[in-house]
Amino acid sequence: MKLYIYNSEIGRFEIRQTGHKRYNLWINEEMLGTYESAELAAEDVADFETDYPRWDTFKNELENVPADLSQWVEVKEESPQ
Repeated sequence: MKLYIYNSEIGRFEIRQTGHKRYNLWINEEMLGTYESAELAAEDVADFETDYPRWDTFKNELENVPADLSQWVEVKEESPQ
């Protein structure tokens, strides 16, 4: 499964793959939503549309927010054998 990480000013966002075409967006161990792709989850973070008020109120105030998934850190998780 894939895992993407973005360490923001207010905490650690994670996009975790949970199945085929299923990704969950998390911040600080709080799940924010389920998406059909990791890219869609990253777009919501970039657009400050996560339904996490502490993040979404920063719209137009923060710099260096990843514009897309390519700017997140991808962590390769090993599959259990």
